[in-house]
Amino acid sequence: MIAGEFHLLGQVIRSRDCVQLAGSSTEAELQRACEGLAQTSAQMGGKAGEITYMEGCPSPSQGSCRGIFGKSFDGYYYERSADDLANLPASCAQGGGTWKAD
Repeated sequence: MIAGEFHLLGQVIRSRDCVQLAGSSTEAELQRACEGLAQTSAQMGGKAGEITYMEGCPSPSQGSCRGIFGKSFDGYYYERSADDLANLPASCAQGGGTWKAD
């Protein structure tokens, strides 16, 4: 689980996102992906997201991106605003994933 907030186009976006293994990727690859995602908020004017490792992503989520980054990861989204949530399906598709509204 990666929790944080960042600034994008004059808005503060709060997020609590979770990434989990969904196939052949390794835990080391998952850890690298989480660390990279946590740093994204710092690169966008916020502070690095806080990472919490857990057995699996909690349910329910607001939506999920299956096969995120074209890999064997699934991303789950929580605490997103309606506007931010509306942009996630296109972002998921750009990253090679398939969006699923929960």
